[in-house]
Amino acid sequence: MPILVFFLVAVMAVVAQTTFLQALPSFLGCPDLVFTLVVFIAYRFAWLPGLLLVFCTAWMLEATVGYRLGIYAIQCLVVFTFLKTITRNIPIRESFYQVPLGILAFVLSRVFSSFLISMTGDEPTAVVNWWPLLRDTLWFILVACGLFKALDALLSSAERFSRRGRPAVKSANIRRDL
Repeated sequence: MPILVFFLVAVMAVVAQTTFLQALPSFLGCPDLVFTLVVFIAYRFAWLPGLLLVFCTAWMLEATVGYRLGIYAIQCLVVFTFLKTITRNIPIRESFYQVPLGILAFVLSRVFSSFLISMTGDEPTAVVNWWPLLRDTLWFILVACGLFKALDALLSSAERFSRRGRPAVKSANIRRDL
């Protein structure tokens, strides 16, 4: 059930990112809701459902935008794998590292994207444009801080709802006399 709920959230994020958020003035940039959702999925979902959700979400965005097909999906899958691997056995509380690791993944992803653009020859300069990177990173921080809390609440509600539909397993209280 949570996978279906988050698939619908992914569809809404793609629609919002490709329609409503594109209306923002160009100097303000545009928040990357899909990337923020990918980071959240990496923190909260198991490997297989998470990979499926990340791939479908990135693929939907690429299909609607139609720019460099496959590259964004690969980046999102690499970010998912990176965050899943890094956060596997961290002994500190999750709220301390969620946004900072997401920022690191976001910046590395954008730098890698700039590198790929320079390698394909689409843009003549191989230099990372720092102002859009800083602006988009600030958008990521603002969106992630609010969206992570909302998505956490949605995930716990979806999990509670899916558990309610399952029959309860009754355990037998066996008293053992020694």
